[in-house]
Amino acid sequence: MSSRIHLPARVDRRASVLGGVLLAAVAGLVLLVASPASAHDELVGTDPAAGSTVAALPGAITLTFSDIVIDDGTANQVRVTDAAGSSLTDGSPQVQDNVVTQRLKGADAAAGTVTVLWRVVSRDGHPVSKSFTFTLAPAASSTPATSASATVAPVAPRPSASPTASSGGTGSSPAPWIILGALTVAAIAGTAYLVVSRGRRTPPPATDPPAESEGDADR
Repeated sequence: MSSRIHLPARVDRRASVLGGVLLAAVAGLVLLVASPASAHDELVGTDPAAGSTVAALPGAITLTFSDIVIDDGTANQVRVTDAAGSSLTDGSPQVQDNVVTQRLKGADAAAGTVTVLWRVVSRDGHPVSKSFTFTLAPAASSTPATSASATVAPVAPRPSASPTASSGGTGSSPAPWIILGALTVAAIAGTAYLVVSRGRRTPPPATDPPAESEGDADR
């Protein structure tokens, strides 16, 4: 006689369902673990912004990530070069939570494209690296404007206009006195003329006729 054990159909179905649930749970756990890991790799912002244009090189650049960056000694690196290929990096990057700060040097940095290469270690231990650029374009127009104004200022004879105006004011001040003197002289001359004219028009005083002698009377 054979000793085969026949399991009910319900038991087989329950085993299949349980296996499917376990597989689904494992797949969900894998997705939950992979999802945060991928989020750690994102650079969410930079200062200066990628693709922007600045008039002067900043003292430092900052990289902001979507999650904590592990401060693992030399594992985090930021390299900055100007348009001529000269290094602008000053020291090692500083990590604080999800922000990485790199000091810069080079007041005489070449104008043009500034390239930033960075490599950091995210919270899950995976290194992440990428690059971005921004443009350094010093405002050269301000310097010629300043020199031009400095050149024009000495040429314009502003101080010479003041003596001319003052000399004109000094020369015009005696005019009232001259006019007053002329009027005074004219008044005196007119008065003298009237006095002389009246003296000529006044008749001489009347004189008595000479007395007739007796001889003339007898005649």
